[in-house]
Amino acid sequence: MLRSLLAGAGALALSSLACTSAPTPGYRLSESVEAPSALKNELFAKYPDFLGVVFDLEKAVDPDMRRVRDDLERKPVDDRNFDALHAVALAYFELNARAQGDRGGDLYLADSFRAAKVVAIPWRAYGEVSDGGLRDAILHFFEDAAFGDKPGARETAPRLARIVDSLAKKESDPGRSARIEAIVRRIEAEAGGPPDGA
Repeated sequence: MLRSLLAGAGALALSSLACTSAPTPGYRLSESVEAPSALKNELFAKYPDFLGVVFDLEKAVDPDMRRVRDDLERKPVDDRNFDALHAVALAYFELNARAQGDRGGDLYLADSFRAAKVVAIPWRAYGEVSDGGLRDAILHFFEDAAFGDKPGARETAPRLARIVDSLAKKESDPGRSARIEAIVRRIEAEAGGPPDGA
């Protein structure tokens, strides 16, 4: 009797675990420096005109952002929104790392401007789409961009303070508003204070 009860409890626990551990949309790039190969390949296949240009070192041109922007702002929210966010994150980290690795070089300003244009995509989407899950994922991206282990992230974190702070005007949820404030305070604390002129 006890054995059957334990077996039943174990099966219930496994069933519960399966339910809670099922993949859910969200931001998935903060765990490591390198994006998982499967995810990267999938995103390159979905957004070749965007990521293909970003990662082509011989092309110093702005990528076509229209599809990734439209997918990120899609309503109702589905997996395509999160795919677009991950594509944006890959592009931003690549351009930002290249710019920081070429300080004073010929591509520094060009890649910095491209990175700024790319990071504006989720900033805009935050105001266009009110879905809480997507907004949480966008905030997670900004946290990763400011505090993550991606090359060049810490050096450029102070630039993100104003961008993140401006999201507060688009947010009515107290929890996310507090999270935005916490991100900005941490950026400022780690950078030694607010940006000049703030």
